[in-house]
Amino acid sequence: MYKDIISYLYNLRSSKGIELTLERIRNALNECKNPQEKFKSIHIGGTKGKGSVSTMIASILKENYNVGLYTSPHLIDIRERIQINNKKISKREFVEIFNECKNLIEKFNLTFFEALTLMAFVYFEKKGVEIGVIEVGMGGRYDATNVINPMLSIITNISIDHQEFLGKDEISIAKEKAGIIKENVPLITSVSQDEILNLYKEICRQKNSKLIHLKFFPKGIYKNTKFQEFVYKGKRYKIPLLGFHQIKNAVCAIEAIENLKEKGIKISDYAIKKGLKNVKIKGRIEIFSDDPLIIVDVAHNKISFKALFDTIKEIREIKNFDKIILILGILKYKNMEEIFNIVSKFSELIDKIILTKVNYELSAEPEYMKKFLNNNNVFCTKSVKEAIDLAKNLNKPIVIAGSFFTAAEAEGILTKN
Repeated sequence: MYKDIISYLYNLRSSKGIELTLERIRNALNECKNPQEKFKSIHIGGTKGKGSVSTMIASILKENYNVGLYTSPHLIDIRERIQINNKKISKREFVEIFNECKNLIEKFNLTFFEALTLMAFVYFEKKGVEIGVIEVGMGGRYDATNVINPMLSIITNISIDHQEFLGKDEISIAKEKAGIIKENVPLITSVSQDEILNLYKEICRQKNSKLIHLKFFPKGIYKNTKFQEFVYKGKRYKIPLLGFHQIKNAVCAIEAIENLKEKGIKISDYAIKKGLKNVKIKGRIEIFSDDPLIIVDVAHNKISFKALFDTIKEIREIKNFDKIILILGILKYKNMEEIFNIVSKFSELIDKIILTKVNYELSAEPEYMKKFLNNNNVFCTKSVKEAIDLAKNLNKPIVIAGSFFTAAEAEGILTKN
C-alpha cells in the first residue's frame, strides 16, 4: 500500500508537472475546513538557506511546543518533508493521511507538491500541532504553501534559480518571492542587493509590515570539521553544521525566535542554544567519511556552489590536504554557465572533475556538461556509483554535489558500502 501511494504521488509529478496557481489547493483546503488555520505558522522563502533556517527554527521551537515542519525537496525519503518535533511522519500515518486526502487530490486535480502540502496541513491539524514551520517550495506568490496567514515571514536571500518559472533576473525573482509578504506580518530578510531591499521596504510599507534586515555581525567564530561556535549579540551558540553561510542561517533563526517572543511565544535562551546545538540537516556539506574524506552537498546553483567551495577551503586548512576530486551530477535545466564559472574560479581547489548522470529523467548528460569546462582533468561516467568508484581510486578527498538527487543517490551508495 505505502509503495503504491509513493508511485501514485510521483506519477502526479511526471504527469502534471508544475502549475503555478493557488486555486486548486485553496479549493481542496476549503473542502476539509482549512486545517492550515488551526495552528500558528511561520513562512520561510528565499533562494538558498530556507530549508536550513526552517529546520533550525523548528528545532528550537520544539523545546516548548508541538511543532510541525514542512520542507522540500526530500533527500532520501519523501516522509522527510512532513515532520513533527523532528520526527518524520510514519509510513502508517502517511498511508492514513493520503487515504483521507485522495478524493480531494483527484477532485481538484492537485499536483505532486499541492497533494503533499494538503497532506501536511491535514496531518498537522490531526496531531495537534501548535506551530507550523512552513518552507516555500518554489517562488512564493503562487506556491501551494502561500495559503497560510503566518505570524512571521522570512525571505533568506535572492539569486538566480528556477528562471523558467520565476523570471530571468534577480528583481523578477524577488517580486515572485515577495508574494509571501502579508499585511501586518513582519518580514525578516538578509537580501544584500540594494534594489531588492528597496523593493521589499516599499512592499512592507504598503502592507504595514515591519521589515527586519539582517546584516550579520557574529563574533568569536570557532570551527572544526564537526561544528562551529559563534557569538551573536553577546551570547555564544554552537551548530553541528559547516560553512559561514550556516552561521548566517542560524542568526536568521535566532532573530526569528526573538521576533516570535514579541508575539507571546515563550522560548528561553537555553532552548535556543539547545535547539541549534541539536539541529540535524542532511546533505549540507555533510562529512560522510573521514578516511577517505568524502563530503556530500546539495549545492545546485551559483550561490550554493560558492558557499560549498568557501567551506571546502576552510576544511582544507583544518585537514591539511591539497586538492579534491569533484563529482558533479547536475539537472539539465540549471544554468550550467553560471555553475561552471564558479567551479572554474575555485580551480586551485580541484585536482580532477568527474561528471556523472544521476538516476533521474532530468539529469544532464556528462558530455553536455563537459562543454562548459576548459579543463583536461575531466572524466565522464554513466552513473554516480561509477563516479564514486573512480574517485576512490584517485586517493584524494572527494566532494559530491550538483543536486538533491545527486546527494541522495551518493548517500545511498556510500551507506551500502
